[in-house]
Amino acid sequence: MDEEELLQSLSQPLGKLQVQELAAKMNSGKLSVQQLLDLCSYDKDRSVAFRAAWVLEYAAYTFPKQFLPYLPVFIGMLPTQHNLSCQRHFSKILMCCANPDANPIYKAAWRALPDREPVVESMFEWLINSRTPVAVKVNCLDVLVYLQPEFPWVKDELLAQIEFLMKDGSPAMLSRGKRILKRFLRGKGR
Repeated sequence: MDEEELLQSLSQPLGKLQVQELAAKMNSGKLSVQQLLDLCSYDKDRSVAFRAAWVLEYAAYTFPKQFLPYLPVFIGMLPTQHNLSCQRHFSKILMCCANPDANPIYKAAWRALPDREPVVESMFEWLINSRTPVAVKVNCLDVLVYLQPEFPWVKDELLAQIEFLMKDGSPAMLSRGKRILKRFLRGKGR
């Protein structure tokens, strides 16, 4: 699939079926992960970037062998991803990759990354940004919990952020915040 065809496909509203079809094209080699990653930074039309991120998320979950070679590139993009809609899909991909109970293929790829600190930094930046949607923030909380054993300093900062976010938090933030606080109180930081 060339760039123009992909751009045309992503310029139209997509349903789940179209997302699955595009991800299947990626799996068959007719569409590259790099093409999707490039469009996730597409500034001319933020909805195109959102749809590319949605396809990327579906592909990452469904076809990990095709996505994983691009994991370092994906991680490198985090600090520059300012599209809030894309952040939701990116944070969900990170939840899949960083989860200690992840698919073994993701565990191995995650451990092989030379530097996971940009993930921590980006998750905190997204978490403290007042414009970040709640759905992204709660995903960031989970990713940070997963990374806390590797970065022990994260725990204190994360607890402070959770307390702050729960003061006037939405039901989703209150629920996730309480769950994480309970885990930390039981001594199970992950």
